[in-house]
Amino acid sequence: MPVYVSTSCLAGGSNVFDVLDTYARVGLKNIELGTKHEYINDLSPARFRQYDLNLLCHHYFPPPKEPFMINLASQDSAILKRSKEQIRRSIDFCYSLGINLFSLHAGFRADPDETLNLKGKPVASYESAFNTFIESIGEVISYAEKRKVRIGIENNVLSEYNIVDGKNPYLLLCEAEEFKKFLARVKSDSMGIVLDLGHLNVTAHSLGFDKYEFIDRVEDRVFAIHVHENNGQIDEHKELDKTSWCFEVIDRKCLNGLPVVFESFGLTVNQIVQQVRLIEKILGKGQD
Repeated sequence: MPVYVSTSCLAGGSNVFDVLDTYARVGLKNIELGTKHEYINDLSPARFRQYDLNLLCHHYFPPPKEPFMINLASQDSAILKRSKEQIRRSIDFCYSLGINLFSLHAGFRADPDETLNLKGKPVASYESAFNTFIESIGEVISYAEKRKVRIGIENNVLSEYNIVDGKNPYLLLCEAEEFKKFLARVKSDSMGIVLDLGHLNVTAHSLGFDKYEFIDRVEDRVFAIHVHENNGQIDEHKELDKTSWCFEVIDRKCLNGLPVVFESFGLTVNQIVQQVRLIEKILGKGQD
């Protein structure tokens, strides 16, 4: 089970090449290109190949020149068009480097800003947003399959500030039943789930469902796993400790061999290395 590190983990790492330089110095080679980077004009494949890394790619990479929030379920035609263009750009980037998995966020019924606080924004009906997302992903899959890139949809996170009367009026694909319906309509071996355990912990707490039952229902379609910790109320992206519930999940037999991506934020490179060693040791790969 390979352990990857998101480039979003490193504090102050807005320039992705600065992050890769830092990771290379400490011998980190399994890397997911993450969401917290500034626009760089020259992202030629040669600049990445010099590091000799095993790469995955996530959602907002390469970053667009003008930042915006991707929403493949948007009812705003301009936002939807721009979102699809950005995802195609990411798939092209993956193809240029032979990256075989690109993960992206599930859609929203309202168009979010950078805070992801959706209260007070115009909200589409669930059916309209869900159908738009399915249509968008159908286009994405068709585009990705021609370039031999698999697509993983990450489960959304329902934090306490987006709950209304104990319910979820804004986000798609937070619950297992939604994934079941979604995957029944988008039938492709190239489509799966990136299971974010931090997101799941918060959403299960917010909506009062069993997070282990969620995993039971979707585990056969999981392509990769994101791990980080939180207080169950907000998506804090904190470090793991040896008692983390994440470890009992990633140790499941049916998930063996899948990439595990460490995705905490604001850490030093020494903290990141310690986290990788902890994960590898508990998975039986590390040395005492």
